[in-house]
Amino acid sequence: MKKIPILIKLLAIFAISFVLLYLFPRNEDSKFVEIIFATSSFIFGIIIAFSIANRHSRLSSIREFLRKQDAVFREIYLLSKDFDKKVSNKIRDKIEDILTAQIDYKLIDFDKVDSKKIDNLFIFIEKLNTRFREQEELQKKMLDGLSELLKIQKEINYQIKNKMLNYEWITLVGLYIIMFFCLFYINAGSVSSILMISFLTASLGLLLIVLKELDSLEWQEQDWIWEPLSTLFIEIGLLPYFPEEIFKRGRLNLKGIRHLKEIRIAHYPNPYPDMRRKSIEIIKI
Repeated sequence: MKKIPILIKLLAIFAISFVLLYLFPRNEDSKFVEIIFATSSFIFGIIIAFSIANRHSRLSSIREFLRKQDAVFREIYLLSKDFDKKVSNKIRDKIEDILTAQIDYKLIDFDKVDSKKIDNLFIFIEKLNTRFREQEELQKKMLDGLSELLKIQKEINYQIKNKMLNYEWITLVGLYIIMFFCLFYINAGSVSSILMISFLTASLGLLLIVLKELDSLEWQEQDWIWEPLSTLFIEIGLLPYFPEEIFKRGRLNLKGIRHLKEIRIAHYPNPYPDMRRKSIEIIKI
């Protein structure tokens, strides 16, 4: 399903609220409704503020660990260049194999990436024939980097699985609905009243939308996922790699990567997560 832009979602909430308020004005002066609105809005504000801060902290943590992973791969590749070109190319191919496998899967399925790919890289580096002491030191640095990478990936996987629980969403959505109906019942029916309540409803809805994107790790993903990954691929001498799904769903468009001359797009003929018969297309932008 194609991702709906946030602005379209907000306009939809505003329009629906406006129509309902216009067609069914209530204007009931009730202290009970006011008390319910004040109580629910207070609780909603506390929970949504805490949840957004928590989700933003989680996203920042994942972002930090992903960039540490990028740094490890880049360092290993640069260190490998002091060996024979054949060895360096082989290490780069294995790094590429790990990165593309991670990209093929959704970020939420990070743990499904075959860990043997890292093991194969570790074994290959461990078995390198070092000709002099400097190469032995480089080999040790690469192995230390891979050991650190395993710890980094465990942290990434833990944070990714740390999603909001269903009862948290039920509570927030329930409070949002209660607030809307409270506003609906005190609507005076005037144009100014309808506009203000519709705007307030859309603003509260925006908080839920932002929270949902933070929790699903789709919030500003171009900035913290695809641009850094593209840079890493270029730094190790490879074309940036993208799954076709992010273009189909509208999570990324070609305008956002105009600075890249060529990219690789992976096509998956089988339903996710079946990666068999995957094909890769190189396109010029």
